[in-house]
Amino acid sequence: MEDKSPFTLPRVSVVITSHNYRAYVEDAIRSVLAQTYRNWDCVIVDDASTDGSADHIRALLEKIGDPRLRLLARPQNGGQLAAFRDGLAASDAHFVAFLDSDDVWLPDFLLAHLSAHLYATQPASLSSSDLFLVDRERALLASSFALPRREAHARGTTIPPHIQHGGLAYRSDFPVTYFGPDSYGWIWAPTSSMVFRRGALEPVLAFPFKVSIGTDYLTATCAHLAAGSLILSECLGLYRLHGANASGGLAYAGGRMQLSPAYASLDAAMGADVLDYVLANAERLGAIHGRDFVSGFLSSHVRRFGDLASDPRLAPLLDRKSRLRQARKRFVRTLRRLAGGS
Repeated sequence: MEDKSPFTLPRVSVVITSHNYRAYVEDAIRSVLAQTYRNWDCVIVDDASTDGSADHIRALLEKIGDPRLRLLARPQNGGQLAAFRDGLAASDAHFVAFLDSDDVWLPDFLLAHLSAHLYATQPASLSSSDLFLVDRERALLASSFALPRREAHARGTTIPPHIQHGGLAYRSDFPVTYFGPDSYGWIWAPTSSMVFRRGALEPVLAFPFKVSIGTDYLTATCAHLAAGSLILSECLGLYRLHGANASGGLAYAGGRMQLSPAYASLDAAMGADVLDYVLANAERLGAIHGRDFVSGFLSSHVRRFGDLASDPRLAPLLDRKSRLRQARKRFVRTLRRLAGGS
């Protein structure tokens, strides 16, 4: 039959970022090739690996022979954020998905995410699905990466399963939950679970953040402020815990995955970067969501990152209640310092 659809389905740009993961990167690439949603292109950004990854990827792509795959080899190591930026600049699709080279997507990853994004009633900046947690040999450690989101789900709007939209159909028994931009806090799984709308991602990656890793926190938190997030409760990928992960290099002990000490020490720096982004974009965000949106976010953010409370740029943007709360905290801290020094 003649195709009379008034539109075509969007292409997705996949960015695989890799640094010294020669042992795993082929698994990541082949999981992209296995996607049931076929309208994608993929750039593999090798961040100046020293383990022969670039040559290995180059030979693998020549063997595969798929023109949708290409390698971008950075001459100098710049960290995950620089690799994200280069991958975005080398792509042009309306949707962008990042895949860490030590992780793996299940075949319906892109189909499920695009189906959620194209559900006409609730467009969002990004989507994030759950992930299976596995070891380096893909032995299953846990059937969910994400924490139970009981409190978070109380703030979200559940979209019924069995999503269908204009010729793109994905059937699942797992619900999708929409969280508006006023939902504060980490509600996503890591990098390899995320698909972004390019329009929400571009202003974030263009911002001069100071840290070079923790990019999933920066991109998800800041992009979410534009139009919220879709959370897919289905596990659609494998997060590989192999002992050298940047964020979780410790053995899995159950429950919340423990952050590596090096990554945990970046917490305050990432919080400060998000503050800088919000302050720089306060006028734009206020125009989108109303004048109280930025003050509400900043109040929550300062409660989470208490050391930011002394930033003088906050005073004009916080509401009176929040200013009084921060003044009390500063007063109590001053008393404690005086008491400790007496």
